[in-house]
Amino acid sequence: MRQTLPMHIRAGVLLFLIAPLMAACSTAAPDRYYLLSATLNPAAPVAEQGSVIGIGPVTIPSHLDRSMIVTRSSSNRLEVNAGHRWAEPLDENINRILLENIDHTGKAVRMETFPWTSRDGVDWQIVVDIDQFERQADGKVLLAARWKLVAFESGDITASNRYEKVVDPKNTNVESTVSAMSDLLADMSVDIAKYIP
Repeated sequence: MRQTLPMHIRAGVLLFLIAPLMAACSTAAPDRYYLLSATLNPAAPVAEQGSVIGIGPVTIPSHLDRSMIVTRSSSNRLEVNAGHRWAEPLDENINRILLENIDHTGKAVRMETFPWTSRDGVDWQIVVDIDQFERQADGKVLLAARWKLVAFESGDITASNRYEKVVDPKNTNVESTVSAMSDLLADMSVDIAKYIP
C-alpha cells in the first residue's frame, strides 16, 4: 500500500523548494548615482591683476557624510534613500562646485582647492561650514551654511555671513532634489563673491 504525505507537509515542502527560485528571479533595481553641478554661466574673463582664490575646507554634518542621499521626513527623522547614491563624497562635490561657480563670477585669475601649498600664492580663502543641505519634510530643499572670507597671508577674516535659503524643486524625485541643491550652491556662490575684493 502506497503511503502519502499529509497535505500540509506537501505544501510546506513545495514552498520550501519554490522560495529560493522566486528569490533568484527577483532582482533589485540598480543603484542610481548623482552629482551636483555648477549652474552659473561664466562671466567675462578677469584681468591679470585679479585674485587667486582658494576654496576650502568645506565641512558637512556627519549625517550627510555617506554615499546614500539623505532627506528629512520630519524635524527629527531622516530618510536614507536606498538605491540613490552620490557619485563622489558629498563634501568633495560641494567643494568642486563652489570652486566652479566662484570661478564663473569672474573674481579670480586662478582658483585653488584646499589643501594647497604656500607656493600656490592664494590671496583669499573661502571656508564653508554646512549645517543643513537636504530636502525637507515639506518637499523644499534647504541649504543652511556659515562661510568666511580669509585674507590668506594675514589670516584675518575680512567677511563672514550665514546663508540660509529654501527652494522648491520641480518635483519630488531625487534628481530634482539634486538639481535644486545645485541651484542653492550657485546662489550662495554669488552671495560670497560679492565680498571678494
